[in-house]
Amino acid sequence: MINAPVFALHSSASNSGQWGQLAADLEGRFAVHAVDLPGYGHAPLSGDASRKGAAVSAVAVIREIEALGRSVHLVGHSNGGGIAIKIALMRPDLVKSLTVYEPAAFHFLKNGNGVGQRLFRQIQLLSGVVTAAAADGDAAAGMRHFLDFWNQEGFWDSLPLSARHRFAGLISSVMSDFANGFAETWQLKDLSGLEIPSLVMTGLESPEIVQHVSVEIANALPNARIALLPELGHMAPVFQPEWINSRIFEHVANVERPVETVSWPDRKAA
Repeated sequence: MINAPVFALHSSASNSGQWGQLAADLEGRFAVHAVDLPGYGHAPLSGDASRKGAAVSAVAVIREIEALGRSVHLVGHSNGGGIAIKIALMRPDLVKSLTVYEPAAFHFLKNGNGVGQRLFRQIQLLSGVVTAAAADGDAAAGMRHFLDFWNQEGFWDSLPLSARHRFAGLISSVMSDFANGFAETWQLKDLSGLEIPSLVMTGLESPEIVQHVSVEIANALPNARIALLPELGHMAPVFQPEWINSRIFEHVANVERPVETVSWPDRKAA
């Protein structure tokens, strides 16, 4: 397979398995590599403690990409999207293209305009509720707030007890994701040097904060397109992968073979 591989990073409270359908959809065209980020799947919670911010998780991913021996089409969803952007900033030579769905990169909002600062306070409040619930020994209450925020009110109640128990067990990982995200330091102006072909996607049924962040990041990247997707929410890569994976395929395929290089057969009128 001559195409560069796709390397996919999952969201918080998920694992590498969320990209199984993407691997199936791209089979025979692109090899898909997915890893468990710290605290999920088979990966221990501790990342690279010598680093700060998203780099805590990004360093291990960079090593995995280096082991492939070539640049990759980097894909990330939510927390994985924030880590993907960090990898692109740290090692742009390893990233042939970038695709992110609603990257969880909120730190720059605190220095933004009134809207950005309001939204930053909102995500700080969510993080605080999760942390307080964990401190009270009620992980289920914390994860209820977390999952209902990113899906819709009542999502937690719709889950079977086994799923609630599994999600409650991830509260420490979610808290770590928040802490690393808030500790990040890059600003929107730092994205101006990334010439990597990029696609930023957001669902129009998603929380305001991720729609806002997605547009801000897309505007800051010099070689980016943004896709505003009707009737999709924050967890669309998990629950409606058919809408997201087709966009990923279109983007990475165009980077591999730009449309301007496609030759069209000569046709003569009958």
